[in-house]
Amino acid sequence: MDNYNIYRQNPPAGGNANKLVVFLHGYGADGKDLIDLANPFGMALPNASFISPDAPHPCAMSPQGRQWFPIEEIPKGAIKASVGLLDLIENEAKKLNLTFKDVILIGFSQGAMMSMQCLLINHEQLGAIIGYSGALREENIEAANDQILNGKHKFADTPILLVHGEQDEVVPFQSLERSKILLNRIGFNVQTLSRQNLAHGIDPEGISKGMEFLKSLN
Repeated sequence: MDNYNIYRQNPPAGGNANKLVVFLHGYGADGKDLIDLANPFGMALPNASFISPDAPHPCAMSPQGRQWFPIEEIPKGAIKASVGLLDLIENEAKKLNLTFKDVILIGFSQGAMMSMQCLLINHEQLGAIIGYSGALREENIEAANDQILNGKHKFADTPILLVHGEQDEVVPFQSLERSKILLNRIGFNVQTLSRQNLAHGIDPEGISKGMEFLKSLN
């Protein structure tokens, strides 16, 4: 398994965690880029532990940052990278006496693709997915063919929220609808939020929607 540096935050309420939230950063960033989101999301899930691992590889275009897979390997790079990430998630959940069903993945950009890919290929169901400024392609769905029976993914009832800025100059806004259509096609019910004046990023409204989404899981 790859070695990951991990940023952590314990449950705001103290005591044992009943959920594990995993933040997955974007291309060229690192784990500390998202760990502060544990503060607002901790208000929605006060009994959750939060982790934000660095992606395992140095970023080719930003030596100070990290990458889950090389950018030229989109979309298939996510498939291989998700296998190692799922090993890490399983180990972290076991430390807390939790299962995959107790795990929520929150990804941004390349991390959003990773979160969706993990959901699609994992052989156990995840608790929920939030993807900010992400994209999914046909190849990502095809990688999960063994999980799809009669056109429906066996974990199609997993809650999914996708959020995207309409002014995104990195991952085109059209990716939101394309990703939703691909997931709908195999049975997932996807909530979406469009942010009118947002470029490639996460804004307060997107965080608020994510908090509302997480509260609805309880």
